[in-house]
Amino acid sequence: METAACWIERLPEELLAAVISLTSPPDACRVAAVSRAFLAAADSDAVWCRFLPGDLPRFVDTYESSIMALPSCKARFLHLSDDPALLLGRVTRMWLDKATGGKCYMLSARALNISWGDEPNYWRWIHLDVLHGGKRIASEAAQLLHVAWLEVRGKIESRMLSPNSTYGVYLVFRLDPKTHGLGFPFQEGLINVGGVVSTRRACLHGYDEDGAGGVVPRKYVVDSTRTYWAHLSSSHTVLVEDDVTLPQRRADGWMELELADGFYNHEDDDGEVRVALNEIKRLYSKGGLIVRSIEFRIKQQNI
Repeated sequence: METAACWIERLPEELLAAVISLTSPPDACRVAAVSRAFLAAADSDAVWCRFLPGDLPRFVDTYESSIMALPSCKARFLHLSDDPALLLGRVTRMWLDKATGGKCYMLSARALNISWGDEPNYWRWIHLDVLHGGKRIASEAAQLLHVAWLEVRGKIESRMLSPNSTYGVYLVFRLDPKTHGLGFPFQEGLINVGGVVSTRRACLHGYDEDGAGGVVPRKYVVDSTRTYWAHLSSSHTVLVEDDVTLPQRRADGWMELELADGFYNHEDDDGEVRVALNEIKRLYSKGGLIVRSIEFRIKQQNI
């Protein structure tokens, strides 16, 4: 008796490819392992050109040339998912989400609007060699020396994002050993999509190193309103309540903080998405924050 798998393998490759193209990149890779017939269809341009966004932004010439020189749509997809592409202007990078093919973006510190960021008495710019997807990327970060008014803002045009997709927005940062004033008062993360604003309380210094490369959430943080130089004394503390968002350790050793609830990018959205991390209500000394980037990433939906 002929099995269902054997019967499916006898279908024309074009038909198999048409069906596989309606799935997802991970599904196509799994199907390719079934048989030679499936491999040919699953690896075809008919499938992977469907996964590639048709409205990719303009890359710098060297990257554009290297992408176009690749032999197949699958090779281009995998390259764009592993190696963030530098856009014209050289302050923003884009890569593809491996699970969906959605466009993700990294706004480098130079692409952000940092209050007092050009004042060397308050912020210092440092060069970095960061790891992203196994690739080393030259970049810059902004290191906070001392401010009372902390505000880091970024924006992106909605049309640059993938339509009908849910995004999360993350501040990527580190804290140096002289960090102070980033416990309490808590900071505020903000996302503004077409005038619809989502905010959440956050605590950049809401964790301790565990000595093994991980972090442990803090239950209490230093109250800078009572201890002005917070790194010199910890005699006054505040409870970190459940609604305060804490940062998470990334695989590359940096920390990331989700600024607010994710947002849905509709197909016809053509405005701007504005995001921010700030603490401007209670003006006490802050220092030790190293801002690397803000990332817009596809959020996977639970089924």
